[in-house]
Amino acid sequence: MIRKVLAVVAFLLAPSVALADTCNTVGVYGAIALVVCPGTKGGPDLELAGRDACEPINVRGVCNAWIWNKADRAARVLPMTDRQLSSVTALWINKQNLLKVCARDGCFAGQVKK
Repeated sequence: MIRKVLAVVAFLLAPSVALADTCNTVGVYGAIALVVCPGTKGGPDLELAGRDACEPINVRGVCNAWIWNKADRAARVLPMTDRQLSSVTALWINKQNLLKVCARDGCFAGQVKK
């Protein structure tokens, strides 16, 4: 019985484990995480990546995770270049529990776009 329960739990957690293997935090600056997630399919994956990146660094819920799906376009240091900023896939705003998908919502969040 215990083996069956463990198998079901492992199956249910499999998408999270697979995502965790593909996403990497490539930089942390205070309450800002820079994350690369090649192959993410959409909102739920991006939200999970943002939550995971913010978990160890948020203070009173404050953390932003900038997420790219292309490693060669991702920022690894701040400030970001214009190319890196315009290539952001999503922005997770932890305090607001909000995912901004950049192509749809815009993601400049205080950065000055030239």
